[in-house]
Amino acid sequence: MNSEYEKQLELEVNRELQQLADLPAPATLAKRVRLAIEQRRRIKWYMQPWQNWPMPLRVGALALLLTMFGGLCFVSWRLTRAAGFAAALEEVGALFSGLNSIWNVINVLFGAVVLVFKHLGTGFLLGCAAIAGLAYALCIGLGTAWVRLAFARR
Repeated sequence: MNSEYEKQLELEVNRELQQLADLPAPATLAKRVRLAIEQRRRIKWYMQPWQNWPMPLRVGALALLLTMFGGLCFVSWRLTRAAGFAAALEEVGALFSGLNSIWNVINVLFGAVVLVFKHLGTGFLLGCAAIAGLAYALCIGLGTAWVRLAFARR
């Protein structure tokens, strides 16, 4: 676009906006704002965001949460060292052994498909892709024609 025209347009719009008078606020706006601020102040401390809690309560809550997290980490570490953990891990592994077999079958089938595509050759695969693209375009074109024919005013 023409940058000189854009600068001129910007100046004209700016001039028009500066000529506009300030709009006065509604008479009830200040009262409603003060009422909303007062309602926020009356909310109990535990219903406010954590940043608005009193400082001793924030420190206490943080200490409690850190203690709980540390305890969870310690218990998790101790469970991995337990003798029963190995047995539980074997049982979970037995539950998922069926999924492991399915995964192996999928890998073998995928490898077979890749091998088939390698043996078919690039020319054949490009021809199939071209035929698929033409078939798609034909379906879109015929579908559009049929929709226009169906909704045409007679």
